[in-house]
Amino acid sequence: MKYYEAEQKLQQWFEAKNYRGLIQKRLRHVHQDLIYTCSNGSKIYISYPGLKARLGNNGKIVYDYRVDIVTSNFQASLSHVNIIVDIYNKCLHKFDIELMRQLLIKTAREGQFDLNQYSQLESYSSQPIDTSIIRCAERVHAKLGKTYNSMANQFDLTFEELLSSIFWIVLQEDINYPMPRYQGRKMPFSRYLEALYCFESEYSLDDVIGRALVEGFPPADWVDMNYSFRRFIN
Repeated sequence: MKYYEAEQKLQQWFEAKNYRGLIQKRLRHVHQDLIYTCSNGSKIYISYPGLKARLGNNGKIVYDYRVDIVTSNFQASLSHVNIIVDIYNKCLHKFDIELMRQLLIKTAREGQFDLNQYSQLESYSSQPIDTSIIRCAERVHAKLGKTYNSMANQFDLTFEELLSSIFWIVLQEDINYPMPRYQGRKMPFSRYLEALYCFESEYSLDDVIGRALVEGFPPADWVDMNYSFRRFIN
């Protein structure tokens, strides 16, 4: 599925459930819809309206929803930081960084695609999330007065779980910060790829997580990192 198709699907669901009326009544997470089922049976849901859903000054709806995943091992809500932790953990356990970069960029450009074309993924076995990564995420959140949902990083996600979750999480950025006026999903994908760049530079995971938690205007690009992948996201 492409991003524009998924956005149309969500907009139809939201309209059918009277999203505007739910916001006006200050109701939160009253609907949970199954949005995708992975080949291993794991399920991805969206729960809405989210805590940040509101009506703007011009009456325009600012959409917010939560992405929840239910696997055979756990169930949790996912954030951009949870995604960053999972990506970093896979590469810390020696998954090919360049292949991970290719997968992320393909997801950013195309949306959902057939993972069977990447036979290299078959040899990857799930790895526990390294405790140093968990401590890093906790430390950065605490410093910023935020709460880290470590439950969502209790287990390593499969690649289908990871990339499918990313698809629905970043779609929210496209809806609320549409391109080309705003960055849309370019912003979270910049953070995901910055996590990979940490293995090749002096930047740290702390830096990336802190940048992912910034509110308001997106942080400035790292001057020595290549962000050219964004030119092909629309």
